[in-house]
Amino acid sequence: MFIPNEDLESPDLLVTGLSFEPDKVANPSHYNQGASPYDMARSMYGAEGLLKFVTVNAVKYVSRYPHKHKGNPDQQLSDLVKARQSLDTAIELHKEIYGNDIVRHG
Repeated sequence: MFIPNEDLESPDLLVTGLSFEPDKVANPSHYNQGASPYDMARSMYGAEGLLKFVTVNAVKYVSRYPHKHKGNPDQQLSDLVKARQSLDTAIELHKEIYGNDIVRHG
């Protein structure tokens, strides 16, 4: 199973005042039943297709963040964490596909 970014340290553990549980966001129990969507996308569309998939997911989570769980900061935070996980996965896939050269402009 493809588990994105399992080696990254989570700065979310530094968030105080919220009952946020990063493990439930990173690896929810309903994802452990059947095939992983990441594995399916990669096997069907390759790394390039998976890169598109996770990039769209990041946009989805950021877009819905202020609206979906209004009044529930824990759930709102989980959407931001999911967005970052998707972006982290996109970065790793980009490096895999195009190489690890990083060029900064500006």
